[in-house]
Amino acid sequence: MSALRRFRPSRLDSIEDIEDYRLGGFHPISIDDCFAQGRYRVLHKLGYGGSSTVWLARDQEQERPGRLITLKAMRADASNACTSALTVPEMLRPSCAGIQTVDHHFFVQGPNGSHLFLVSPFAGPSILAMSDCPGRTAGSRRLRADLARKVAKQIATTIHRMHHVGVVHGDITTSNILFSLSPHVLKWSDAELYANLGEPETEEVRTVDGKCSPPCAPTELVAPVDNANLTDASFLQENVILSDFGQSYAVSSPPKDYEPATVFNYLSPEARFEGRASFEADVWALGCAIFEIRSGRAIFSSFFGSDSDILRQTVGILGRLPDPWWFAFKERAWWFEEDGEPKSTQDQESAGVLLQASKSTIREQLRLIGTQDEAPSIYEGSMIEKSGVRLREEEVELLGDLLEKMLKYRPEERIRMHEVIKHPWFALSDC
Repeated sequence: MSALRRFRPSRLDSIEDIEDYRLGGFHPISIDDCFAQGRYRVLHKLGYGGSSTVWLARDQEQERPGRLITLKAMRADASNACTSALTVPEMLRPSCAGIQTVDHHFFVQGPNGSHLFLVSPFAGPSILAMSDCPGRTAGSRRLRADLARKVAKQIATTIHRMHHVGVVHGDITTSNILFSLSPHVLKWSDAELYANLGEPETEEVRTVDGKCSPPCAPTELVAPVDNANLTDASFLQENVILSDFGQSYAVSSPPKDYEPATVFNYLSPEARFEGRASFEADVWALGCAIFEIRSGRAIFSSFFGSDSDILRQTVGILGRLPDPWWFAFKERAWWFEEDGEPKSTQDQESAGVLLQASKSTIREQLRLIGTQDEAPSIYEGSMIEKSGVRLREEEVELLGDLLEKMLKYRPEERIRMHEVIKHPWFALSDC
C-alpha cells in the first residue's frame, strides 16, 4: 500500500483502517446490502479483524422475520488461504460441541477481488467484550466467580476434544470465546434489534483530495455494535462457544510454511521464537485465557503493542527464559540481569525505559484481583462479579497450581489437556 493516504481518518471508534479498502483488501459493505442472491441482508456491524469484517445479518430465506446470523467477509488476499476456517469446523462437527459452526459459505466478486463469506449462527459477546468497560481500570469488571470457572471448563473441554481428534486451534484468545444468546434474541425483528442494540452509527467516507469515494471503498463507514448493549444478561445464556478456526490445522497434515498468528500476549515461547505451534501452544494460550476469564485482565498485557513489553512481563512473572530464547530476547538488558532478575530501579531509569520490570508470581497476580476495583455506579447484572471481591486463598492456591502447570516455558513440561480438565480448580465451590 502506498504511504500516501487516500482517505481522511474516521472519527468513529473501533473502525478498520479505511486504507485497507484496496485491491486484495476488505470488501465494501453497507447496511441493507444483500448477498447470496438476496438471501442475507446486512443489519448492523459486529466488528473487524486483520483479515475480515464481521456483520450481523438476517437469513431471509426462512420464515419471517428470519434468523439472525453472523456474516464474516474475508479480505480478498486472505480468502483463498482460508480453507481451515471451513474444513476444521466441519471436521469437528460430529464429535465436538461448543464450537461456532460455518453453516454456509460463498464467494463475492468485488472491486477489490474475490472474497470468501462465512455464515455462522449469531453468537453473543466475547469474554473480552464482557470485561471491557470504557473508563474502568483493567480487571475491575469480570465474570462472577462460579461463572468464570464454568465457562473456563467448557472451553477447556472443547479444546480437549479438538486435541483428541488431532486438531490444533492455534488462536485461543478471549476474543474468540463467545457467549451463546438466548433463543428469543435470535428471533428479534429489525425493530427489536435496533431498540436493544442501537441504530448503526455511520460516517461518510471522505477522500483526502475531496473527490467522490472510489468503488473500492464503501460510501459510509459503520461503527460496530456497542459492547455495553450486547452484554445484558437477559440476552445471554451462561454457556460459551469457541470460534475462529483460521489458524487451526490437523496435526496429521500440518500446513506448509505455517506461521503462528496469535496475538503477542497469548503466544507461547516456542511459537514466538521458533515459529512452531502444536497442542502445547494451545495449552499455553488457554492458560493465558483462563487467567483473563477469572480476573478480567490479561496476565501479560502490552501497553504499547510491543512484543518486548510482553516479554518483560513474562520474565518478571515466570523468570528467565531458557537458552537460546533468552539470548533472542534482544532488549532484555534494558530490564534484566543475565540471571533473569530485574535490574535496580536506578539502572532501569538510566536505560530510559518507560515501564520498568518488577518481580512477581502468578499467585501474587491472582491475589491482586479485586484490590483495584472501582465501585460501579449501577448494578452490572447477574453475570458480573461485585466490585471489590477478592479470591479466597484456597482459590489462589488451586488456580495458581493449574496456571503454573500450563505456563511452563518448555512445551514438553506443560500439563496436557486431559489433565487440565480434571484439575480441582474447576470444581471449587464458593461456599
